[in-house]
Amino acid sequence: MSKARSRQSRGFTLIELLVVIAIIAVLIALLLPAVQQARESARRTQCKNNLKQMGLALMNYESTNGCFPMEKISLKSPFPVYNVSWTTMVLPYMDQAPAYNALNFNTSWADPVNNPVTQMNLPLWICPSAPGRSGRTNPATLSPAATTNGYAQPAGGWGQIDYMAMSGTRASVWVAAGLPLPTTPLSYVNIGAAPGAAPVQKESRWANAMHSTQETKVAQITDGMSNTLMVCEDAGKPGVWVKGFKQLAGQVTSDGWGWADTGNSGAVDGSTSDGMINNNAQKGYVTDAQSVFCPGTAAAPCNGPAFINVNNSSEIYAFHVGGAQFLLADGSVRFISENISTAVFIALSTRECGEIVGDF
Repeated sequence: MSKARSRQSRGFTLIELLVVIAIIAVLIALLLPAVQQARESARRTQCKNNLKQMGLALMNYESTNGCFPMEKISLKSPFPVYNVSWTTMVLPYMDQAPAYNALNFNTSWADPVNNPVTQMNLPLWICPSAPGRSGRTNPATLSPAATTNGYAQPAGGWGQIDYMAMSGTRASVWVAAGLPLPTTPLSYVNIGAAPGAAPVQKESRWANAMHSTQETKVAQITDGMSNTLMVCEDAGKPGVWVKGFKQLAGQVTSDGWGWADTGNSGAVDGSTSDGMINNNAQKGYVTDAQSVFCPGTAAAPCNGPAFINVNNSSEIYAFHVGGAQFLLADGSVRFISENISTAVFIALSTRECGEIVGDF
């Protein structure tokens, strides 16, 4: 009779187990960047599609009205309380007619009567690469609650937005970059004066494809529709972001707290390379008495020649690596490197200064 042999199963040794774990860890380390890159590519594509839809809406607006909208309109007295933004004007052309019809345009966009609409998150206004609501500073959580146009933000905040209209390029940009100022006429914006009253100050900016206080006809974009920027990314609002880092929780951008905010536009001021000097008084002004083009001092230097992904306070800022996406006046969307030369960027930002842009 044969003797039955007992079989004893052999398990992994500790060394073998550690080797397997190490191999799995290496595979994960190799695959994770590829997965993240694929996800970011998809998010960037969605962001591009958002801008394309905005471009289509603006083109339909122009076809209907014979002009592009101004960045904001004042419909309320006393001056100046702006309560209609370009973002609300194009709603009917973005399949958002119900939202447009539900808004009360006889009062400020921030009036609580508009909260049922203005608190909604509309996907078209949100870049998927930008932080969600929990990753932004919510002015409504500040004590005392932050206010705009005299109204406190509702609990939970207003609907997010990560884009802004480009309304002009200021003199400080040329001066900080050491470039000669354009010879074309300035587009003046009166500051601190009621309609019909003498202007206190005229702020100098050379117009982009949209303007602060004037509608823009296609014929005015003499530099070419495909050479003129119209809308850019300005993501992460209302939190303040500087070169990839969110600033203190109590800091908020001066405007752009929601998609209906009339501050969803901005002139190109530039920032210092570290992003810490931005939107200050050294932008360049024209008064009735004299011209002052950002003289700059040690205490108050010019803003600086850095434009993209440096500071999101009414400046170009995206959460994409290496640059930001822009809508041009012809409806096309381009990703522009944050390292673009100042001269080329300025040429793209203005609509009638006569520069030859070339490839970008």
